[in-house]
Amino acid sequence: MGIKNKITDVEHVLCEGSFGSGKYYGYKKKKIVSLVKISTKCNIYGIGESLVGIYSPELFEINTKYLSKFLIGKDAKGGLNEINSLQKNKFFINSGLIKSILSAIEMSLIDIVAKEEGLSISNAIKKIYNINSSHHEVDIYASAGSINSSLGDLKKDIKRSMKLDIDKMKVRLNINKNNSNKINYIRNNIRAFSIDLITNSFVKNDNVIKLNKFISSLRNIKNLLWVEEPLSLNNLLKFKTLKKQFRHIKFSYGENFNTYLDFLNLLELYKFDYINPDISHLTVSELIRLSNHIENNKLSKSIILHCWGGSINMNVSLNIASILNKSIKMVEFPIAQFSLNEAYISDCEIKNSHVKINPDNIGNPNYLIENYSGVTVKKKSAFKFE
Repeated sequence: MGIKNKITDVEHVLCEGSFGSGKYYGYKKKKIVSLVKISTKCNIYGIGESLVGIYSPELFEINTKYLSKFLIGKDAKGGLNEINSLQKNKFFINSGLIKSILSAIEMSLIDIVAKEEGLSISNAIKKIYNINSSHHEVDIYASAGSINSSLGDLKKDIKRSMKLDIDKMKVRLNINKNNSNKINYIRNNIRAFSIDLITNSFVKNDNVIKLNKFISSLRNIKNLLWVEEPLSLNNLLKFKTLKKQFRHIKFSYGENFNTYLDFLNLLELYKFDYINPDISHLTVSELIRLSNHIENNKLSKSIILHCWGGSINMNVSLNIASILNKSIKMVEFPIAQFSLNEAYISDCEIKNSHVKINPDNIGNPNYLIENYSGVTVKKKSAFKFE
């Protein structure tokens, strides 16, 4: 990292692409990817992705500008030191909005390091954070569909997944509806699947009776991997009772959490089987800290990386999973038709539900940012709470 290659600009970039069939919860055939682009004196730039811009683009813009003052005039290494310092500040630790933007900034700085030193994202992470690990193929599962999707939509998603050679998939279900046809179809047409009860994350009071009845119906499904987000945050304390009742079923949680302690509590206090951090919402450095805890305490592979954004998030997630294979079990691989992701998906080397990461690829591929040119939007959210 050259000391003279100082940061000259920190930009927020909102890009909108065509998305899905129009049946996705919250989306109207459009989806926004929120990026941070950091430029340097030597014309090397890095790009990172934040989850928060999808939901609150105005706050994404304001806070990116605010955080830029900690970076301008520093080199990439100095910027990463600032990220580390900010994460020790109680205000930043407990602010999901700020943390999500810090995640994008950190990704951007890692990208700059990779490009300065001719390294892949995975090798740059290894060098920056002193990780001694070889590269491994990454186990993935496909995700598409919505709680609003029909059985016909599910059939199309499974067909696309199998065409990509991914035989594990997540299906999103609404327990207030009859899901028997969807469950019967997916259990008989794909090797293994998980269920995301995302609808419970948007309600104040979970219908525990319906939830128990629904999970009871899953007892004899042998190719069920796990049930995700079974309870809303307001009722998370009820999980211990739920887990005792359904010991044979695996549960996961945490896509909206973004601190080390959040995930530690999910594992050690609530006793979830898996946690679902998203590195566009939890920084890479905190994910590594979490991974080290899991390894040092000889816990089983507990991390299933959540990924529901753009190709920057996908690329960094797959790269980091390739070197943290002792703690990361799988990575979510979104296959929903999204114009800004199609080039990256077709570029991935997928075989038998595994992605092989090429350690010779330098940084985030330039075409990922070039794909976004001409589709930039201003202060607009493609997500609507319904």
